[in-house]
Amino acid sequence: MTVESGQIAVVLTETSAAASLADVLLGLAIPDKGTVWAGDRDVTGLPPGRRGVALVPAGGGLLPHLTVERNVQYAGGDASRWMRRLRLEGIGRLRPHEISPVQRLQVALARALSTEPAAVVFEDRARHVPCRTAVTEARRHAAVLVIADSETRGAAFDEVVRPEVTADAP
Repeated sequence: MTVESGQIAVVLTETSAAASLADVLLGLAIPDKGTVWAGDRDVTGLPPGRRGVALVPAGGGLLPHLTVERNVQYAGGDASRWMRRLRLEGIGRLRPHEISPVQRLQVALARALSTEPAAVVFEDRARHVPCRTAVTEARRHAAVLVIADSETRGAAFDEVVRPEVTADAP
């Protein structure tokens, strides 16, 4: 499967397979076969921080004890730039529980994009529909892969993949 910069693709799969795919893409697990490319380089053997692949977890995955601004800074990239680009400046001093679910997703996207990734992975394990604005914004800067477990979500994407599970283990 290839997802070019500016494209959005969705992988529709079972929840356990979605977790495994995300782990392989992010460098938290080694694939049994194949390679992972980000941009024009093979990143299969690289550690997570050097892959150029960023994650927007279902629900945002924000750290509740940090402000919005600190959550974006946590990734180590240019937080202020991405806070401006995603129009988050007015909520920088708030904590995640003080903002809406859509804003939490935007904050998670700002954190992901601040690392200048070649690809952004959106998790949709908990049946959260990724904010259309967040996915569209991510598409302007990177390849976007949405990992989902619902057949109803595939229609709006450039490519839909339904992988075949060839083995399953406890």
